[in-house]
Amino acid sequence: MLKSELNRYIHDWRTRIFAILIVVIPLLDFIQVLFSQDFADFGDAQYRFNPIVASFLSGSQAEHYGQIIFVWFMPILLLGLCADRPIRDHKEQYDIAQIMRLGKKRYYLVGLMANGILTFVTTGIGLILNYLLALLVFHGGKDFLTDDLENSSTLSWQYNHTVLTMLMVTVATVLLATVFAFVCYVLSLMFANYYVVYTVAFVVWFAQIISKYSTTYLMQPLIEYGLNYQIPSALIFIATSGAIIGLGYWRMVMWHGDQL
Repeated sequence: MLKSELNRYIHDWRTRIFAILIVVIPLLDFIQVLFSQDFADFGDAQYRFNPIVASFLSGSQAEHYGQIIFVWFMPILLLGLCADRPIRDHKEQYDIAQIMRLGKKRYYLVGLMANGILTFVTTGIGLILNYLLALLVFHGGKDFLTDDLENSSTLSWQYNHTVLTMLMVTVATVLLATVFAFVCYVLSLMFANYYVVYTVAFVVWFAQIISKYSTTYLMQPLIEYGLNYQIPSALIFIATSGAIIGLGYWRMVMWHGDQL
């Protein structure tokens, strides 16, 4: 069932468009950063961006406009990729046929897994390709766009272990996007209405990225917000997402009969 569900998503033109968009945004961002580098100084490692600064997830350090789009509009990207598919299935009554064949629990879990796999793979490809390009083109670069390299022990460690730092941040971002894809999928199941689902998804997402313990602290390297902010941010995100996914399981699997 999971294989057939993945094939159904993969052959959907809308999923393909958003998958390409999620992969292309970091690549376009790399091109923009490349041209923002002063080519007169590119040959001098002292003035060439360090690959971590040139990478997509570094945010505003090198004018990463693509990263801003990716973060602020993540609900649209994930819903368009696959998470709002239950709304179309509900309109076409495909969900009822699947529930009768699989049962509510399996229908719910297969949908979650399909969304998680697609989101994990798509976001992972985009971010990894971007950083590999940064490593290749900006290899040996020493410019971090700041002179404050010893502001804290956490920052100092990141500046001294840039590849490991990017690996950790990339994994965190991909996992975060995957979990939020679960949230968007569950919202689509519960409300089955585009206006409501997109509105609620944006409210849930924005409430977390603009708070004191912003989720963005988990998706960006070389920032002054250390573990004192990152750990509460992760806990709030996990608690919020877990509550919505759990509510969705109760509402769609344990509540009244075999209908959504």
